[in-house]
Amino acid sequence: MRTEEFHADTIDDAAEYILLELLKEKTNTTRTIGSRDNVFYFDGWDGLGASAVLRAVAQCPLAGQEFDQVIHIDCSMWESRRALQKAVAEQLGLPSQVMELFDRQDEEDDFRGVAKGSRAELQQVLMVMQQHIQKLNRRFLVIFHNGSDEEIDLASLCGFPLSGFSTNKVLWTFQGRLRLMPRWGVEKTMKSERTTTHAFINTVSDDEEKLPPELWNHLVQKEASEVAEVCKINTGLDSTIIGRPTQVAECFMYMLGLCCRGRHSVDYDWATHGANYWICDGIIKQQGQGDREAGATDGDDDRSWRAADALQSEMTLDVDYHQYLPSSHLARFVESKPSWISPNYGFNQLPDRTIPKADIFQHYAEKLSVLKLSRCTFDFQSPPFLCCYGLRFLWLDHCEGTNNTSPDGTGKEEDIRRCFQRLWVLDLRYTNCDQILSAHMLDLMTQLRELNVIGADGWDMGQLHGRLPNIHKLRVKTSRVSCSCPENDLFSEMKRMEHLDFSGNYPSDFSSKTSLFGPGVSSNVSCLETVVIVDGCFGVEQISFRGCTELKNLLLGGRMTAVRTIDISGTAVKTLDLGKTTIYNLDELYLLDCQKLCAILWPPYDEMKQEGLGKLWIDTTQSAPIAQSREDKAKRGTTETSVAPAATPHGSQPSSEFDWYISVQDARLLGSLMPVYSHSRKTYVEISSPPHPAIAVGGSKDKGIFRRASRGEQQLLVNMEQQPARAVYRDISMDRLQQASEGGAEALGIMWMWPCPDVPDLPESRCYMHIQDQIKTKLPRGDEQTSTTITVPWFVIHSVKILHVHDSMFITSITSDICGSEWPYLEWCRIERCPKLDSVFNNDIEGPIFIYQLRLFWASQLLQSRYISITNGRRAFTHLTLLHLDFCPRLIHVLPFSVGWFAGEEDSLRLLETLEIAWCGNLRKIFPFQMGPHHIGHVPDYKDFPRLKRIHLHELPSLQNICGIKMSAPNLETIKIRGCWSLTRLPDIGRSNKVVECDCEKEWWDRLEWDDRSQADSYRPIHPRYYKKTMLRGSVLR
Repeated sequence: MRTEEFHADTIDDAAEYILLELLKEKTNTTRTIGSRDNVFYFDGWDGLGASAVLRAVAQCPLAGQEFDQVIHIDCSMWESRRALQKAVAEQLGLPSQVMELFDRQDEEDDFRGVAKGSRAELQQVLMVMQQHIQKLNRRFLVIFHNGSDEEIDLASLCGFPLSGFSTNKVLWTFQGRLRLMPRWGVEKTMKSERTTTHAFINTVSDDEEKLPPELWNHLVQKEASEVAEVCKINTGLDSTIIGRPTQVAECFMYMLGLCCRGRHSVDYDWATHGANYWICDGIIKQQGQGDREAGATDGDDDRSWRAADALQSEMTLDVDYHQYLPSSHLARFVESKPSWISPNYGFNQLPDRTIPKADIFQHYAEKLSVLKLSRCTFDFQSPPFLCCYGLRFLWLDHCEGTNNTSPDGTGKEEDIRRCFQRLWVLDLRYTNCDQILSAHMLDLMTQLRELNVIGADGWDMGQLHGRLPNIHKLRVKTSRVSCSCPENDLFSEMKRMEHLDFSGNYPSDFSSKTSLFGPGVSSNVSCLETVVIVDGCFGVEQISFRGCTELKNLLLGGRMTAVRTIDISGTAVKTLDLGKTTIYNLDELYLLDCQKLCAILWPPYDEMKQEGLGKLWIDTTQSAPIAQSREDKAKRGTTETSVAPAATPHGSQPSSEFDWYISVQDARLLGSLMPVYSHSRKTYVEISSPPHPAIAVGGSKDKGIFRRASRGEQQLLVNMEQQPARAVYRDISMDRLQQASEGGAEALGIMWMWPCPDVPDLPESRCYMHIQDQIKTKLPRGDEQTSTTITVPWFVIHSVKILHVHDSMFITSITSDICGSEWPYLEWCRIERCPKLDSVFNNDIEGPIFIYQLRLFWASQLLQSRYISITNGRRAFTHLTLLHLDFCPRLIHVLPFSVGWFAGEEDSLRLLETLEIAWCGNLRKIFPFQMGPHHIGHVPDYKDFPRLKRIHLHELPSLQNICGIKMSAPNLETIKIRGCWSLTRLPDIGRSNKVVECDCEKEWWDRLEWDDRSQADSYRPIHPRYYKKTMLRGSVLR
């Protein structure tokens, strides 16, 4: 890497010089491949001004003339490598389907709990970018503000050719704006053997010792203009607050002054108090009295404080880089001495443990707004700063109170009130809090916005109850505390609190402060956005921020060995990160009404309870108030059905009887449960998205019935219209439907079909799964034609006993990538209104032998399904007792049975008791026969159904036979058939004296085929009262 310095005294001069450097190779034809400079780093004036120069180069007309395209990427506020790649892709104008890949992968990473800063570039997009750049055949100038702490190779990240004879150029700089001499990152890049930068350029002024004041102000003003513009864009705040570059520059100079003085003299804690200094010392002015709302008090202007916070986040000054200050030994010596300090009035050192005189601040009474007292001793009832009526920020560090009470203390009550009433920020560190944070004193602090308490010993936090109504930030850290008020009511009146830090605290005794509740628990109003507990919390058994609807950031870490319950129901938390915690005793976790929840990150196995969670309640589907009982939701039916009342989800059992209650909008969230999922828990799992809009009826002649019928009944009529062959009994069905909708019939289900049996009781160690998914999620890769599956994790599938899928508008399969359709413990399965579902059991002939435990299968309105099971090779349904299907117009066959695959396959379907199928116009065979590769001998004559009692077939015009071979059903009790004009055989009942009633049309009965007349004598036909004169004869020709 070559290095170069040049002289410049303005931003424009520096921009002009750099642009000429970028264009040198155009006129220099003697350079070889190895000597080309394509990647330039610019460091400004020791860091300062670099960002402004890059922006000036991008806006220079000459750059647009000499390069085909100038791509200007400002990542001063660094997010991730993927965000950088996306920004470049946008400027390259990549197609929308390529840009959607970023959103899809971001969504996938949300559900995997990948932090935004860790999201890498997409290789699939990189390939497209390389092809696109090659196709454009342009000369690019890429200007890049790199806010990260490492060099970025734009060739490997974005596909720009930057080697060989390439004429593309890259100009970049490091680590944001208003940067002053953080050379460690630059020097690391210069010394690296892997650097891709060819030239390092630095600017010096004519005065090589230091920057002239005029140049200094010029550089600061230019970059301050950029910061102001970015803050306005990011926050949307009024430009009168932070829209003036002069005010931003003043904030920067103020901050730099604190850093230079504070590094080896006093701790200003810039990270915590930077914005507070600007507001309290008047650098950022409060809004005029006329701009405030009626009744607002001093300090109520939240816009100014938000502007200050936004401005601080944009200024990443390296506060640790001040090598020219005194040594660290001297710094520690100075910091240990008693002192008082104000940013405006300097640092004043006092003798050890001096008791400041009462008049020490009298000369600053009206001007002193920020004050820090360190290691001083004074009477807390009559502190020396009472005369400072303009005091806004008070910081007491390692201060002690005297035992002497001032004789005129009672006369200073008004002075105390005037002083503390106007405070906006109070910081107490390792200072006795009993007096200064007593109930009486707290009542005076009506304007206090921020309270920091660190290292308190035995402080009663109950004093806060009902007080500090204007507090926005509360930090209580590394303190021994107690609580004399009800813990769930401690923060109830702090309705403006946005930030709470409760790190590293422990109770003053074993019986106090065992719970931590947010303000939303007992109040309907909460502004809390951030909660920090990063150093553990000892003795706290219950943490609840239930009802804090604005809570987005929950930062947890450290040892929380006493915590048994965590409840963040009703919050806006997207990722619950427990990965850095130790939670040996956590037994209950409540995440109800957390609609934005995407992932849960768990600690290592040896850092949490080995037996797993006793209770886990998750609900991301609800938007109802927190107080609404979850039992109500679990008790009511899942949906209405087209032909029969819906089954109750789990009988009469309330959700409180489930150890684990999990209801999610997106099944990908279930993947977060793998580290803690236990098959020994009684579990309810629901995948449910918001309801689909009502069905559009259009100009149907039956719209009068639609207006009166329920949603399920409306769907039934739509499905009638969609049958491949026109239903013979459609007009009768319509009459019955109209009677039901007008209350003339008991229920729609009595028209044709038996009701679906209730869900069986769930064992203690099994799972009930309910799926209703009407939102088409973005696919992680591929296009919109890719099949959509319900991504249920294998560990959930292996515990499911009951499965109910309905109203899933986009899924094409309910199989798992790992388990296929092998739900090993599934016994009860009901699938309804899934118009894109192709098949239910997608069995693999080459897979292992598998015996389904399924006892009941009920399917309704699967408009695209052609098969329930494509093949049953090496599979058997030996426990199935009830099979029901309706409105599956494209269904060809249902469950094939086979011979010659494996021992025991002959038992498949032997326990079937009820067979009911209606309105499946394409159905040809219900149980087709398949010959296996290991079968020896002839095809069996009969398939025996020894338990079959009931058969109901309705409007199946294409049905040729029930079974692929002749079937026997010796225990058949009832059979009802309508509109099955291609069916010519009935089951053989045997030679018993039993007679089975057959409810059917007379003309169809007369056309049946029999092996001998004795088979017909086993049936007694019963013909309907009505008779259709225009019957379809034979098979339907299409």
